[in-house]
Amino acid sequence: MHRFLQLLLTLALAGFLRAAELPPASTNTTSAQRSLAELALARSRLQAGELAAAKTGFAQAAAAPDAPPHQRWEAEQQLRELERQQAGLPPREAAATRTQLSPLPPPALTLHVAPGGADTNPGTAGQPFATLERARDEIRALKQRGAPAGGGVAVLIHDGEFPVSRTFKLGTEDSGTAASPVVYRAAEGALPRFTGGRRLTGFQPVAEAAILARLPAEARGKVFQVDLKARGLTNLPPVRLGGFASGVGFRSHPVAELFFDGQPMQLARWPNEGFLRVTSVTTNDPVTIHGVTGSKLGRFTYDSDRPARWQEDRDILLYGYWFWDWADSYERVAALATDRHEITLAAPYHTYGYRQGQRFYALNLLSEIDQPGEWYLDRASGVLYLYPPSDPAKAVVELSVASFPFVEMNNVSHVRLEGLTWELGCVDGVLIRGGEGCLLAGCTVRRCGGNGIEVEGGTGHGLLSCDLYSLGRGGVTLSGGNRKTLTPGGHFVENCHLRELSRVDHTYTPAVLVSGVGHRLAHNLLHDILSSAIRLSGNDHLLEFNEVCRVVLESDDQGGVDMWGNATFRGNVFRYNYWHHLGHWRAPRQAPDCGQSGIRFDDAISGQLVYGNIFRRCATGKTGFGAIQIHGGKDNLLDNNLFVDCASAVSFTPWSEAHWRDFTKGQATSADLDPALYAARYPGFLPFDAGLNTNSLWRNWIVNCDEFLRRDRGATRLLDNVQTKETSAFADAANGDFTLRPGAADQGPRGFAPIPFAEIGLYPDAWRKTLPTELIRAMRQGR
Repeated sequence: MHRFLQLLLTLALAGFLRAAELPPASTNTTSAQRSLAELALARSRLQAGELAAAKTGFAQAAAAPDAPPHQRWEAEQQLRELERQQAGLPPREAAATRTQLSPLPPPALTLHVAPGGADTNPGTAGQPFATLERARDEIRALKQRGAPAGGGVAVLIHDGEFPVSRTFKLGTEDSGTAASPVVYRAAEGALPRFTGGRRLTGFQPVAEAAILARLPAEARGKVFQVDLKARGLTNLPPVRLGGFASGVGFRSHPVAELFFDGQPMQLARWPNEGFLRVTSVTTNDPVTIHGVTGSKLGRFTYDSDRPARWQEDRDILLYGYWFWDWADSYERVAALATDRHEITLAAPYHTYGYRQGQRFYALNLLSEIDQPGEWYLDRASGVLYLYPPSDPAKAVVELSVASFPFVEMNNVSHVRLEGLTWELGCVDGVLIRGGEGCLLAGCTVRRCGGNGIEVEGGTGHGLLSCDLYSLGRGGVTLSGGNRKTLTPGGHFVENCHLRELSRVDHTYTPAVLVSGVGHRLAHNLLHDILSSAIRLSGNDHLLEFNEVCRVVLESDDQGGVDMWGNATFRGNVFRYNYWHHLGHWRAPRQAPDCGQSGIRFDDAISGQLVYGNIFRRCATGKTGFGAIQIHGGKDNLLDNNLFVDCASAVSFTPWSEAHWRDFTKGQATSADLDPALYAARYPGFLPFDAGLNTNSLWRNWIVNCDEFLRRDRGATRLLDNVQTKETSAFADAANGDFTLRPGAADQGPRGFAPIPFAEIGLYPDAWRKTLPTELIRAMRQGR
């Protein structure tokens, strides 16, 4: 204790601790405060050039047995940097945070697949197979004969387009081993594409008088048509879409979509932008949820004369947020009474019901093709109508038709897919169930109606340097590990670019959906998503070095990363991520009632660590959420973060003790977990009902934010946070570069550990040869 008091005195004389945030003299000094003081003093010596003294200080902080684990980790990292400096090396080694794959052994056998091949060929370079199935079956036959030997098999897939008519399926018998993997990869310089679409040609201007009469006047003479039945396309999926709260289920429903020069076309809708509002709902079958009233019956009125145009349209869909602004669904119109402005929907209904004032729009209407990019398919006649963005004869126009996943891997181990592209599917792209150690590297999934890649169960599967974009639902789903034993699943998504998602189902379809235990998301770039970038549940996940931008663009009550509903989801670490330009940042006055945050811990989420993150323009509303929103949770630790240009840095929605006990009843004693193990692993887990609404905020740097805390009731533990308008400490704050200038750390919290900004996001490797530098620059500038 004597050494610690001496340390405090030294720091106080140097101005390194804010007196207003020090505990009263009568309060016992905590281990956290001791650790922060050790780190602050060591860092001050480092800034003064006293390397030996700094090294001693960081070593003491790293060895302190009662210090918070992440601060011991911080001290250990700084020691490594000092040792590298003393050895004449750069302080940080960027490769240390990146997955390093072991070199593949030379294959014992190499097979070839090419678009011009034949499955009657022997699969050599000169006489390749035509399909992956033929290569797979050849490998099975070789295994049955005792071959190949060590080194495994390489299947080289040559350049070109492979039309797909069925799912490529792999089972346990198709596995490799760690020493002898099975690798399906693009040949050197090749870009093989597996497509589930059909190219459409022969578009002609609409000439039929009855169809012209149904089109808006401004579109007549500009809409083209093509006969799909004449081209053999007669088995397209029906118009049956879902959404998070849909009565038909929240899953990937097959959907045929139209693409023009690679861009998705809009199923004709009205209004073209924005939403209509429900003016009233029927009083039959009323429902009240959390004090909000509505109706379970799908019948409501609207205020517009426009639907009078829709009388001849069939299969009209309405997309909307019918009860809550985070619970969407597509509803089918059963009856349209334009004389009284009333719509009756077809069952099954939205699972929450319908209420006045909620937003919706109509789509799948021939009579609403009124701007370039809109289209409609008359399934009875088989004729597709399009208002093309340009001359369709000079464009590539494609329709997705494959109503099945491209790849299914069931209980497969040590198989790698490298450099392959799958596109134009009506549902999900690649499914992995069970197994161990499979890898997708440098692969692309694009222009599909469902999720990109799903990993369910198994251990140690990974996505490395993949691109997933233009998808109807989410990017990647990861599940695995055991929550009862806290055994990690060990899946990872790294150096992946996920963007332009949630086109069909707008909410709860994130870039990455994570559940279970012990997965890692690192160095990814996630942007342009209508809902969250990441949806997280479970324990001991690590999210680090990710850049997240332009997400939560439509739904309310969401975060760039979103967690919900279980106070036993603990041990997750959010470290060195850059969250910026989220939600309604372009139009802050239009921010919805609740808000959009960078990180949202909703409904009792507790025991999370948020360390070394940057939040810029993540909360723009004068009410609602901060850049981090904590709703009823406790034991969350926010340390060493930077908040810039946010209306509020951190917001809270405190809970009463009764509400906590009612909501979390049975969670800590669930048969799905081991309470003794959780108590040993997670400090503060027991007593489960103690310390409600108590969270800790240390060393946070709040720059040009309207307020630091919103709705804080005084339970928050604060230590050495700094609020300022000054941005000169950073390399180029105006353009989104928050590299800390040399010697500028003293402008922020004392002991603030520099965030390795340059290492955040994508990096070049064997598969990602170049980076989208101009795109990243534009997003960081808010363009």
